[in-house]
Amino acid sequence: MIGYVYVECMIYDVHSLKAKRSVIKQTLNQVQQKFNISMTEIDFHDLWQRTAFGLAVVAVNQSMAEKTLQRAVDLIDSRTDLEVTIVEYEWL
Repeated sequence: MIGYVYVECMIYDVHSLKAKRSVIKQTLNQVQQKFNISMTEIDFHDLWQRTAFGLAVVAVNQSMAEKTLQRAVDLIDSRTDLEVTIVEYEWL
């Protein structure tokens, strides 16, 4: 089972693309190291305070994939430097 989640976020208190990249890089590293899943920024590359991540995981069944993705989304949501606004799951 392949699970995919689209996570859209607002990043507050950044005033340049360089500051945004720093927040994104920290978030990517934190999630990838903790959960060993694929994650990348997929949208809003030219906007300072907005981003979207794509996360994917391969698991034996849907419940394991969903649990892993939900924990990754919870970790992103727990960060104080960004706010999760949209979360959409897909199963392949």
